[in-house]
Amino acid sequence: MTVSDQLSEPTITDCKCLWCGRSMKYASSFREMFYIDDVICRKCRRQLPAERQVLRTAGLRIEGQYGYEGMIREMLLQYKENCDEALFPVFLYPFVKQLKNRYRGYSVVPVPSSREMMVKRGFRHVNKIFSLLELSVYDLIEKTDNVEQKKSLSRTEIGEHFRIRDEKPLPKGRILLVDDIVTTGASMASCYRLLEKNYAEIKCMTVAYNRRFSHKVFMFTKK
Repeated sequence: MTVSDQLSEPTITDCKCLWCGRSMKYASSFREMFYIDDVICRKCRRQLPAERQVLRTAGLRIEGQYGYEGMIREMLLQYKENCDEALFPVFLYPFVKQLKNRYRGYSVVPVPSSREMMVKRGFRHVNKIFSLLELSVYDLIEKTDNVEQKKSLSRTEIGEHFRIRDEKPLPKGRILLVDDIVTTGASMASCYRLLEKNYAEIKCMTVAYNRRFSHKVFMFTKK
C-alpha cells in the first residue's frame, strides 16, 4: 500500500511503524485496531509534538512544523545522514490534507543540497518529503559546493553558493520554497532572493526550525 493510498482513506491492514517497527495495532483503541491513518504508531507520534509556528528571519516569513530537537531531530538525521529513505512520509503526514488545501496551485522549489551530498544519499531528501503534497516540484536552484551554514559565513557569502539552473524551464504562478531544517535562515533567504526576480508570490516552509538559536535572534508568532 502506498502512502497516497493511506492518505486517501484509512486501511484495515496491519502495518508496521516506520520508526520503531512495532505493529500499528499495538495498544490502540478498538477503532484504531481496524482503521489506521498514520505511518508511525501512536507512541512515536506522541513524541513528535507539532509546534507549528511562523518564523520571521532574514526578511522572510517561514512556516515551521516542529522545533528541531528530540525525536524529530533523530528522525531527520536518520533520514538524511543514514539515507533511510523510507522515513520520508513521517514528517508531514499529519498535516497533508491541510497543506494541500492551503497550497493548491503552487509549484514546489526545494532549497538544494550540494551535488556531493545528493550523490552520497542517492535521493533528493527535501523533494521526497514534500512529494506528499502532490504538487509539481522544480529543481530550479543548485548549490555549487558543500559549504555549511557557519557563524563565520555572512548571508552574502552563503548566497554566493546558490544559483539558478539555467537549463531548467521556469514554472508559472506561485512558488512554495521548502527545506527540511531552518537554522539561521540564510540558505532559504538566498534562494528566495534568486526567485523573487521572477515571482511575485513566494511562500516559505520548513519541516523543522532551530528553536534554541531562534530564542536568541528570531521572533515567532503562533500560527
